Amino acid sequence: MLRRLAFVTLISSAAALAACGTARQSGICGDVNPAPSGTGDADALNAEGDAAFAKRADEAQARAAIKAWNDALAVAPGRHDIRVKLARANYYLADSIVWMRFNIEGKADAGKEMASIYKEAANQAELALGQKYPGFRSKYCAKQPFNAALEQLDKEAVPGMYWYAASLSRYALMTSLVEVLNQTDRIKAMMELIHRFDPSFWYFASDRYLGGFYTKIPFPSGDLDKSRKHFDRAIEGAPTYLATRVIFAEMNAVKAGDKQLFSRLLNEVLAFDLTTAPEIQPENAAEQKKAKFYLDDIDNLIDED
Repeated sequence: MLRRLAFVTLISSAAALAACGTARQSGICGDVNPAPSGTGDADALNAEGDAAFAKRADEAQARAAIKAWNDALAVAPGRHDIRVKLARANYYLADSIVWMRFNIEGKADAGKEMASIYKEAANQAELALGQKYPGFRSKYCAKQPFNAALEQLDKEAVPGMYWYAASLSRYALMTSLVEVLNQTDRIKAMMELIHRFDPSFWYFASDRYLGGFYTKIPFPSGDLDKSRKHFDRAIEGAPTYLATRVIFAEMNAVKAGDKQLFSRLLNEVLAFDLTTAPEIQPENAAEQKKAKFYLDDIDNLIDED
């Protein structure tokens, strides 16, 4: 695990040199409104997906939700709202379920599966934005500066933007240094726009991202004080979302060599009563497993001076 974490840290640090990258193959620059390829009731399939995703702590139900929503898109491929749900569901599957097999169980093939699922999540969110905002798609596909494409979005784009940026970030980290270099600028641009439109979205996600970003930038030392302010703001705004503390510990406390902070944050995660935030109980349960995993490896992650 330590070797993998060091690799991720190396990649993330190198991202300071990134330039705006090339698009992946989501299909956004092709026919984003194709003819249906399936039959059925898209609304009923959408509701089926909602019901399954509510039980996502069970991996079979998480996968059933993804299948139902994919089936709905076969019937109604223009449903950008369902694509955003698919992005979130795929992100959850990779981050809260397959992550455990890769890291805790040490199954190497799970790493490839994670990368593939994150890519699918990013692609679905990218397509959702392209379908809902033709101006975004036009400028994006004309290879204009990415910020020019983002100017076509409004506050309603925040969910799609978030799952796009979050999934693309994880996919890049699991893929290659080149992919990180290609994507960092656009991910940060989307997170900054989310921060401007709706800073509280997804439990202060943009502050959580920026907290991690400033552990690396300016390269190579980062700005740990600035990073901590973003993490603190996210925790203050959304104290029940445990991933913020886990990422704070993994990125800021490790870089600072602060065992006390690392232990405090992760023990707070372990002590949290999952029933107090039922809407994100599956996500938080996964974060508790991550917290234990990192605490068990504290002496390898943070050396004593």
